[in-house]
Amino acid sequence: MEKVLIIAKDPLETELMRDLLAGEFDLACFETEEQAMREIEQVPIYAVLEELRVAQASGFGLANRLSRKDWRAAIPVVAFSSSGEDIRHDDCLHRGISDFLLPPFSIDLAVKRIHNATRSKESFTFAEIESILQELPSNIFLKDSEGKYIFMTHYWRHLKPGTNTKQTVRGKTDLEIRKDKGNALKAMETDRQILATGKGFTYVIEENYEGQQEFLEIIKRPTHDKDGRIKGIVALINDVTEQQRLKMELEHRSTRDPLTGLLNKAATEESIGLELCKCSLAGSTGAGALMMIDVDNFKGVNDNFGHAVGDTVLKTIGNIIHSNFKGMDVKGRVGGDEFMVFAREADGSAALRLATTIGSQTVGAFVGGALEGRVSLSIGIALCPRHGSTFQDLYKAADGALYLVKEAGKGSCRLAT
Repeated sequence: MEKVLIIAKDPLETELMRDLLAGEFDLACFETEEQAMREIEQVPIYAVLEELRVAQASGFGLANRLSRKDWRAAIPVVAFSSSGEDIRHDDCLHRGISDFLLPPFSIDLAVKRIHNATRSKESFTFAEIESILQELPSNIFLKDSEGKYIFMTHYWRHLKPGTNTKQTVRGKTDLEIRKDKGNALKAMETDRQILATGKGFTYVIEENYEGQQEFLEIIKRPTHDKDGRIKGIVALINDVTEQQRLKMELEHRSTRDPLTGLLNKAATEESIGLELCKCSLAGSTGAGALMMIDVDNFKGVNDNFGHAVGDTVLKTIGNIIHSNFKGMDVKGRVGGDEFMVFAREADGSAALRLATTIGSQTVGAFVGGALEGRVSLSIGIALCPRHGSTFQDLYKAADGALYLVKEAGKGSCRLAT
């Protein structure tokens, strides 16, 4: 049962209110505002009923205090008077009084007025809620049952120029207000699914604004009316750029050879396998060329010149490989002195031409230095689907061709037969 305080100096006034509300509330009675305030500071209070003459005598001190925004609880003060005297309602309301009880008194009316005053005191206006939400770093927005905006707490920079007032968003769709049409269409599609299924969505989008890459996490959930019907969408947008970049960096490190920046062995083999699967599903012919590349005499370089020089050799070769193959080609370091490349859509002549080029550039990179004539490449090549359509088949064929190159004196390239 909610606790209601009665403040009245006249015992008859106190008794009148006690008799009226007995059984409806947990009542406590006081003669002064100071006594009532001590009670308010100790226990939760639902409402205060204060005799009007007591409130006027204190200059509405209690009502003023409880109506301040910095007061910790929403407690309404309802003034009552049994005399029916003329009351300046506007003056009382400006001083913090929430409502009035005047004769003739009835239980139903008194209870209703107390409940209404409490609900009014506890409720926020839409503007107050919006102002509070703007203090959060996240962007919160609401949409209606047609996926149109109702309001948005922050005007993020990904909206069209000129979209800078609350009126311009209300009633509009993502396609009407957002610069990035791809992300706008994705937003509208997820809205449709939420409104149709009642299931929420959480996803991350990438935005590029004035050359800056950003990642935004979108959390969307359906809202419901009192009968459980979907009436709209509430959503939260968080800036997760730092987290996403860290995730990408960790993923990059887990798949990259730290010395050359090429893919590591596991990532190379996995990527080539995926490319072969794509080609197989597409029914492609002449899908590409697998190259196995060994650095000739690398052990001698390490033994005679040290590992720091050996690392420089590997970095140089890694750069040569990276610069001679397209972005979609798979390029990796798969061992100490071993590299592997899958050149997409390369036939036999193109593969031999590329292999000859990186071999010549490697030899040329060390001309005029202590390593001149000491570093070269041996390359074995297998073609898909000519020599196989799986990684294992191509690896076996390319490895056989590489063996023949080394047997013939190294520093060359050969296509598997």
